[in-house]
Amino acid sequence: MEVTNVTEYQAIAKEKLPKMVYDYYASGAEDQWTLEENRNAFSRILFRPRILIDVSRIDMTTTILGFKISMPIMLAPTAMQKMAHPEGEYATARAASSAGTIMVCFFVALRFFIYDR
Repeated sequence: MEVTNVTEYQAIAKEKLPKMVYDYYASGAEDQWTLEENRNAFSRILFRPRILIDVSRIDMTTTILGFKISMPIMLAPTAMQKMAHPEGEYATARAASSAGTIMVCFFVALRFFIYDR
């Protein structure tokens, strides 16, 4: 099965994860306002299909804080990944490295928000 969107990932997660683990990942904090706002923001993102355009040689590389990465996509910090997979954050970091991009660590994000603002 080829997964093509977040909704399909969510359905697979609901099927495979224990209920408590799925409920944790699918929920938000307190009144879940931010979760709803994130969903609304993502629903407004539209892709414009480009038909009959040669995409065989697209270079998506970019530089973030002096590091060259393969695409303008980084993996954001998430909590308790070992609830879903025994290797947790280690597997995520390896996947990011394999894809040539960056996994942002919590302490780096925390330092930015506390000290670098």
